[in-house]
Amino acid sequence: MKEAQNRQLFGLLTKNPILKTKGYSLAYDRNGGIVIDRAGHVHGIWNHDSRNYTWVSPGSSEPKFRTEDVKSAVLYTVVVLAQD
Repeated sequence: MKEAQNRQLFGLLTKNPILKTKGYSLAYDRNGGIVIDRAGHVHGIWNHDSRNYTWVSPGSSEPKFRTEDVKSAVLYTVVVLAQD
C-alpha cells in the first residue's frame, strides 16, 4: 500500500508546473520515499506510513508536516518550495 501511495504522490508532483518551472526533480530513495531535489540540494522527502503522508525537511529526522490527503501533500510541497 505504501508504494501505491508514494507512486500517486510522485505522479502528481512530477506533473506540477510550478515545481517544473522552479527546476525541482524527484527520485525515490532506497526506502521508497520521494526525494525532492534542486541543483544537487535536497529540499525535502515525502513518505507514506500506514495512515499519512509525511514531509521531512533536510537536516531533520522527524516529520514537519503530516496529511492523509495526497492533494494536501502536493499543495504543501508547492507552497513551501515556491518560496525558494
